[in-house]
Amino acid sequence: MTILERVKKVEGSDCWFWTGAKANGYGQLRHNGKVQRAHRVSYMLHKGPIPDGLCVCHSCDEPLCINPAHLWLGTKLDNTRDMVAKGRAVRPPAKPGEANHNAKLSEQQVLEIRAKKAAGYSGASIAAEYGISQSRVSEIYHRKSWRVA
Repeated sequence: MTILERVKKVEGSDCWFWTGAKANGYGQLRHNGKVQRAHRVSYMLHKGPIPDGLCVCHSCDEPLCINPAHLWLGTKLDNTRDMVAKGRAVRPPAKPGEANHNAKLSEQQVLEIRAKKAAGYSGASIAAEYGISQSRVSEIYHRKSWRVA
């Protein structure tokens, strides 16, 4: 079976939609003895080898598209810039305080840090006590992070 036998062309679209196996929203298939993304295989078959370190990017922004006319080579930075330029880099707002999955401190500890800094403790001693950096102590004290009471 050839790669083009697993393509569906839809009227009104120039995309060639992959109909075979999928993973993480992208088509995939076994090619040259290993599982690869379908758009990368399409690029190699129609345009040639993919140099090390480069991504195969979609001008159409359709992960299932394998139309070689829609595929271009770029670095990860190029791909990220393309995503941002096209408005696809929307992130949900970060949750504040303890609700943030990256939080290493509790609100009570933040209040303690502010009190200790106000009482004259050094940033270095506070940082060592709570296992954080001195710059984080300063950000907490000056309310640049952890906007609690």
